[in-house]
Amino acid sequence: MGPAFKRGPFALTIPLWLIVSFGIAVLVNGFAVWKGGPPERLTGIFLFVSAQITFLVADRRWMDVQFAVMCIDILAFGLFVALALFADRWWTLWTAGLQGLGVVIHLAFWAQQKVISLVYATALNLIGYAIFLTLVIGTIAHIRRKAERQRGAS
Repeated sequence: MGPAFKRGPFALTIPLWLIVSFGIAVLVNGFAVWKGGPPERLTGIFLFVSAQITFLVADRRWMDVQFAVMCIDILAFGLFVALALFADRWWTLWTAGLQGLGVVIHLAFWAQQKVISLVYATALNLIGYAIFLTLVIGTIAHIRRKAERQRGAS
């Protein structure tokens, strides 16, 4: 399981996967907000907030379509497509594409619910980590671009 915290007569057990997932979200999104440009900051803030909302609204049994999570993912897809259209960053195309794949996974599970719920949950989580990876790569590219401009100006 994970570490247990005593609070009165109740014990709260936090699973290791939740600690790792939250830690990765804080590190990646914090890095993007700290070192990134406006597209990286917007994405970092949105991903962090949407991850927390998703955690609150998700049905932990994963037996049915996660309609609340699907709505959040559709909103994220719209934001990432708009960002890809208007930002001068190549990584936003990958982010929008991966988010679109996440929406398609929701729709596919809705259309054919014979798919094992574990596959549904795992696919959405892996896509989430891939989106974090695009944000890290995009933020590093922004830092390098900024450093090159400063070298060229001096």
